[in-house]
Amino acid sequence: MNKLLLGTTALVAAGMISSGAMAADKIKMGVGGYFQISNAFGDLDDDDDKRDHLMSEEGEIIFNGSTTLDNGIQVGVQVQLEAQTCSDQIDEHFMWFSGGFGRVNLGGENSAAYLMAYASAAPSHWSHGVNSPNFSHTGIGLTTAIDISSDSQKITYFTPRMAGFQLGVSYTPENDEAGSGDGYNSSYSGFPADNEVDEQSEIIEVGVNYVNKFDNVSVAISGGYATADLEAEGAMTDDQEMWNVGAQIGFMGFTVGGAYKNNDQGMDSDEETWNVGVRYATGPWGVGVQYTHVELDDSDGELDATEIGGSYAFGPGMLVMAGIQFWDNDEYSSSSQGDSTIVFLGTHVSF
Repeated sequence: MNKLLLGTTALVAAGMISSGAMAADKIKMGVGGYFQISNAFGDLDDDDDKRDHLMSEEGEIIFNGSTTLDNGIQVGVQVQLEAQTCSDQIDEHFMWFSGGFGRVNLGGENSAAYLMAYASAAPSHWSHGVNSPNFSHTGIGLTTAIDISSDSQKITYFTPRMAGFQLGVSYTPENDEAGSGDGYNSSYSGFPADNEVDEQSEIIEVGVNYVNKFDNVSVAISGGYATADLEAEGAMTDDQEMWNVGAQIGFMGFTVGGAYKNNDQGMDSDEETWNVGVRYATGPWGVGVQYTHVELDDSDGELDATEIGGSYAFGPGMLVMAGIQFWDNDEYSSSSQGDSTIVFLGTHVSF
């Protein structure tokens, strides 16, 4: 698989050279991004040593640029700078090539399986919800996305979309994001070690989806699979595998969706996660409900989480969001045991 991806990259390069490709214009960078603030109030059962209110922030300044060569191939670059100090100061950072052959991403970007997946929509806003949120006020992160490699350097190839279908494949040689771990992503760090404890490397992540519209009904169905090789045993004792399926159907302002993921966690101890939800949007308003369930097959640990929420767009790229979350954590995570209730109010602006 890695030879296939490397071969695809070579074909793109050969195509540009053989056709004498020249850019009509040099790449010019534009600046965009977003910033969001969330205020939350919580009743965390069995956790008396935590404050019952907090303010959280998250944002990114995104540098984007692209140009079209004389042969029609598009070339672009994207760098995402975190808008506040954090451990991962530079988020996604990659270049891309797009044309009749499909699209190739090179660099620190999420995998094809992650980017092509569908699941239930967050009731209030993608920054909240109980599936892959930016803000997790209980400290527990839930997701049905496949993302072993996260933003580590990788090669990703997407086929052209044909009759609604598209396939994507990613290869990540070393699961180590820039600025962390063994320093592999430094230009002067040389070849990485292949005996890191609990590190899953040589990662292949595959995604496929079908997207189409029939009259006033939109349909999106996805599936994904990932496998990786464990370098050295620690908490993990085996190569990691995970797979997922998901779908969304939209009609008359409603979006109904759901997803399921199975993750063996590199320990032959499956974690099963699934979610369902419905959201209705009309004009500047949106409301919905989302439910997620997680359980571990080697223990009695399980978790149920529900959000009821909504949003209102008060200007271009500007909205307020609010909702309430109910968490029932039955020995799933030590972050917050027992029942928890979270009420939040937030603001999101994009630019």
